[in-house]
Amino acid sequence: MPELPGCVMTFDALHTVKESIEIVVVDKLADVLICVKDNASALRCRVEKHLNRRKKTLQVAETVDHAHGRIERRSVQMAPISPAKTGWPHTHTACRVTRERQLIRRGQTVETSHELVLYIASFSADSRSPEEVLKLVRGHWGIENCLHHRKDRSMDEDRNRASATKIGRVMCCLRSITALVLGRAKESLSVVQRRFSRKTHLLIGLLACGSLDEWERKYKPYKLA
Repeated sequence: MPELPGCVMTFDALHTVKESIEIVVVDKLADVLICVKDNASALRCRVEKHLNRRKKTLQVAETVDHAHGRIERRSVQMAPISPAKTGWPHTHTACRVTRERQLIRRGQTVETSHELVLYIASFSADSRSPEEVLKLVRGHWGIENCLHHRKDRSMDEDRNRASATKIGRVMCCLRSITALVLGRAKESLSVVQRRFSRKTHLLIGLLACGSLDEWERKYKPYKLA
């Protein structure tokens, strides 16, 4: 991985690891925004207590989205913190993100959900606005939903044991490319996969074309989103 000065890398709770933070901040010159859950329970407790103590001075922002029969409200509360208070390196901002979702059918709310997630960041609290932090969090989950979910659910990646034969990274790359290409389709990934399994000339055409746009124009492999 190259040096990434000025970039922010977002991690889910699996990567709440001190060594990972050191690599990104010190070696790659980037910042991190990391979800904190029970696998780092001591850190979670310290962040939560700190935000509760700073309740009157928190920076806040909120967004509301209406789409696909859902109303989603996201809010963030953030405050400066220090490695001395967290016990973790390069932790300078603490965040609490709340997500509320309402599922609407025929004008009526049929389902509601509420989620609260804590984050820790290496950038200072005055270097980025709460609105920017919300955008980073949403961007992370956009990748999670559009890429990882497709690879796990439609391609059964989690149960694949290619890593045992030392080609895990190659297979991961191929699945990622496949998911990103097919993500342009309006149809579901499973529908498009079945079509390709029956019409292999579509895949051969992809290799023969100079660009994805050319392939879509000539072969019309799926309905575009």
